[in-house]
Amino acid sequence: MRDLRFRFKASSLLVGGTLVLVSSLSWLSGAVLIEPVFGQSVDPQLVADAVYQQLPGLPQENQYLRKNNNKPATNSTLVSRLIQYHILVKGRSPLYRFDWKITLADYLGIYENIRTETYPGHAYLKSNPLESDRNIIQQLNRQQRLALTQALSDVYISQTPQQEMTTPQQDTSPSATPAQPPVAQPKPVPPPQPKLIPLPGSGSADLLKTPPAPAQPTSPQSTDPAPASEPQPTGAPEKLSF
Repeated sequence: MRDLRFRFKASSLLVGGTLVLVSSLSWLSGAVLIEPVFGQSVDPQLVADAVYQQLPGLPQENQYLRKNNNKPATNSTLVSRLIQYHILVKGRSPLYRFDWKITLADYLGIYENIRTETYPGHAYLKSNPLESDRNIIQQLNRQQRLALTQALSDVYISQTPQQEMTTPQQDTSPSATPAQPPVAQPKPVPPPQPKLIPLPGSGSADLLKTPPAPAQPTSPQSTDPAPASEPQPTGAPEKLSF
């Protein structure tokens, strides 16, 4: 198996008079054919016929001869080969006009190089139509290139299958269980919030000190004369005098 490497390529190119920044993954070695499912589901020849109906002045370029029988390959046209290169060789989306502008940039020689050995028609036509197709694209003016990219994207968008919107049908059979009304669920009770203790403010450390003892109230001084102190008995009796 060949080693395939990817390279992120970003370049500015002028397509249809508009400067766009293109970023894409390109192969460094080998030719890789990408076949999207959507690109295979639509016949490129039918799309080319629809494009030629919208742009009748666009050259057909279907005068090439086949290799096997030397008969004209009238179904191989310029637009059909451009579509095959866009979808099968480069693997780009056919739904967006921006991707078609990138493909035209390849024909104009300002983006990726088109390889002759992978260009559509090289395997069954007696002469490779790449150079002639490239010259025709380069001779188109800005309005013609814009009309070509617009027609290609419009035709493919019109061929996109629309998904049918289906609504589910209700079962009306007798055995069908009637739908029960939804029961209101009680609202969960939120858990109690913990009581937060306020943080001490400034000067709260003084509250931890031992408060001083309260002062004892003093009794009011009596106005009565103090009683005379009684004599203390001694060993000898006191001598009384009158």
